[in-house]
Amino acid sequence: MRQHNKSKLTIGILSIVVVLLILFIAFFFVIKPQMNKYADERRLEGIELYVYNFILPELQANGYVQIPIGNETLILVPYIPEQSAQPTV
Repeated sequence: MRQHNKSKLTIGILSIVVVLLILFIAFFFVIKPQMNKYADERRLEGIELYVYNFILPELQANGYVQIPIGNETLILVPYIPEQSAQPTV
């Protein structure tokens, strides 16, 4: 009878270990990539809102935008390509 209880306990422990391994694998291959995808989508949405709500209006109003990056300042100005003169014949 003692052997029967010992084997039931071993099967129970191994079952728990297998379930935990399946959950661990599911987390790293299914859940975590979905969480990262969601975070990336929200990050891009925030960047777009920042550009449309802050940078473009200031660029249109002042003709330039100053963006502080650490101890330096990045100055953005609109780029207008040169129109090459086409020869008239």
